Amino acid sequence: MLKIIGKAATVAALAVVAVSFSTPSHAAKKKAAPAKCTAGAWQKSACVGLTRTGQRCGFDGKWYKSLVVYFDPSCAKK
Repeated sequence: MLKIIGKAATVAALAVVAVSFSTPSHAAKKKAAPAKCTAGAWQKSACVGLTRTGQRCGFDGKWYKSLVVYFDPSCAKK
């Protein structure tokens, strides 16, 4: 009887381990979600020649094109 219980416990433990590797974790799902912007935040955007444009976050939580354009040497590497 103890052998049967031991085998059942082993099979159950292996099943739990297999399921844990097959489904993505909650932390991984959380990382994949895009970050919301906070009002007043600014981020780099697209390269246009040797200049880069930016985006700013509005009070409604959406990104908008910024009027800021600046020289960025890393744009030439593309």
